[in-house]
Amino acid sequence: MGIVACVLAIGAPLRADGLGADDLKNKQDGGYLTGLPLANYSTDTGYGYGGRVYYYYDGDRDDPRFAHTPYLYRVFLQGFWSTRGLQFHWLDFDAPKVFDSPYRLRSQLIYERNINQNYFGIGDRSLKPLTFPSAPGGKTYSAFDAYTNDLDQIDGNGQTWSHYNELDLIRPIFIGSIERLLYHDRIRVLGGVGFSYGEINDYTGKMVDAATGTAPEGPTRLHTECEENVVVGCGGGRDNFVRLGISYDTRDFEPDPKTGVFLDAALDAGTVALGSQYNYARTMAAARGYYSPDPDDVKLVLAARGVFEVQTAGTPFFSMDTFPFTEDPRTGLGGQRTMRGYRQDRFVGPVYTLLNGEARWTTGHIHLWHQNFGLILVPFVDFGRPYDSVGDLSVHDWKLSYGGAVRISWNLATIITVDYGRSSEDTGLYVNFNHMF
Repeated sequence: MGIVACVLAIGAPLRADGLGADDLKNKQDGGYLTGLPLANYSTDTGYGYGGRVYYYYDGDRDDPRFAHTPYLYRVFLQGFWSTRGLQFHWLDFDAPKVFDSPYRLRSQLIYERNINQNYFGIGDRSLKPLTFPSAPGGKTYSAFDAYTNDLDQIDGNGQTWSHYNELDLIRPIFIGSIERLLYHDRIRVLGGVGFSYGEINDYTGKMVDAATGTAPEGPTRLHTECEENVVVGCGGGRDNFVRLGISYDTRDFEPDPKTGVFLDAALDAGTVALGSQYNYARTMAAARGYYSPDPDDVKLVLAARGVFEVQTAGTPFFSMDTFPFTEDPRTGLGGQRTMRGYRQDRFVGPVYTLLNGEARWTTGHIHLWHQNFGLILVPFVDFGRPYDSVGDLSVHDWKLSYGGAVRISWNLATIITVDYGRSSEDTGLYVNFNHMF
């Protein structure tokens, strides 16, 4: 599930002891509307733009939940488009402590379309050197720019390969979940369901743009591997699943943590009992840690994340790129949220390992127009690779990317980020919001 979340304001995490006196005094009762523009850039999707409208209902001041929740319920509606053919439209509902209980209800209705959804093969096949059937002399490529340049040409047979690693994916999805907070709100257990439908449109044989005109597209990588019966889900269809999760959170401040850990584990189970056309299981365990060498003067934060995921053979390929983090599912490997410097979904497989490390150094703060801005410099390194099975796990052939980021904390809770990543075959530039993890 490719998720684009470009948010200019982030709600603070729930506090067990309630809001402070000043915050409580300024909190608005009843309901109100807000809105914000959305904008980002990434090498994969181009320039993104759109908008989001929120409706908040905070309730009455005599409600005991008024001082202990950010709102009684919140609804937002988003429209988002990008210049490289991504659409991500989203209707979201959130109700903390529903009916004055320790339970939280969430639901999401999403329409996603990506006319340039990447597909580089599954598992070990995605680790092979870049090439294509009409590459001159069976050439392999170490540089992605040179590779795409040759793909965009019209070959001697009058066809192009410009969409050899791409497909047109349409995927509406609904997810509903209920969460329970335990142990002073540090432990959260989650249960939910998801209903989605994948529509796969392959470019093979279609007239497409090439460097010197238009031409029919040659057989894409997906078309070839579907004919070889090495891919599950070539016809798209219903992908409905049960979702279970648990997390443990000791972070001091969720949007920009300085200390603490966040541990989460999740299970997605696709099942015909919910009308799915696919039976599969996806399990993930992830750990994030944050450490400041000088807790009395926090300028440097060392942040790290490790992820391990296993999926069964029945997982459809269009869902296999999912990392089901309990806070916010991501896609990869590759792209701005997993391995910067590689293309989105550059490496996809039944089994994943992923390691990320960042050194976040806050160089100073500026107060301007009654706003507080902090400048954060972030060198980073990302490691990861897919496997065909758990039995193939090894420390060999891990892919590496590295780079740096400039981030601005705006009134503590909003993080604006510009990341530049390099890998052995490509580079990536990403302008977005929120820390990577």
